[in-house]
Amino acid sequence: MAVLTPRPLGWRKPVPRAGVFLPMRTLVLIDGQNLYRLAMRAFGPGRPYHWPSYDVVKLAAALASTTSGRTVSAIRFYTGVPHQSQDAPWHRFWNNKLRAMQRQGVYVYRGRLRAYGQDIKEKGVDVSLAIDLVQATHQQSYDHAIIVSQDADLAPAVALARQVAQSQARTISLQSAVPLVPGLRLFGIHGATLLPIDQALYDACLDLTDYR
Repeated sequence: MAVLTPRPLGWRKPVPRAGVFLPMRTLVLIDGQNLYRLAMRAFGPGRPYHWPSYDVVKLAAALASTTSGRTVSAIRFYTGVPHQSQDAPWHRFWNNKLRAMQRQGVYVYRGRLRAYGQDIKEKGVDVSLAIDLVQATHQQSYDHAIIVSQDADLAPAVALARQVAQSQARTISLQSAVPLVPGLRLFGIHGATLLPIDQALYDACLDLTDYR
């Protein structure tokens, strides 16, 4: 498998020579827990959908290839990771899986998990993703962004990214990639074009490694 060379958020697009075509730089931002829950709802509950069984490098490439002329320039992955005292097996799983992603050139953000009564909530994930999207827009480091999430809290960041690009006299495109639930109306992040993830695409991007 090809290893993605990470680029800093400040990386800028080369100026093309006359007659030279440059592929559309595609930034892929993935909310790992959101994708896991949505995929389990859409395709589960059985194996292999009852754990985060996706390969983010394969998935990013597959999503980018849904439109010709796009090439993945960066992958950024965000997830909450439980402390070992909270859940030792999941702590071990995520640490091992995230290290494997980093070896492939994926940027990884580890958020925290906090308990609120019976509920467990992530801390810092959506905020970090939103900041990275806006910063990458300001630094002109992508032409197209795919946000793998359905989180409505990201809508203000999508709107701000469009405003920043407009102030730079640039046109960007933004998509919200969401697993397709049969029989249910699908919606993504407001302000981003919906990109459905069907079961065939998801299954082609599985990572069945036991990271425990």
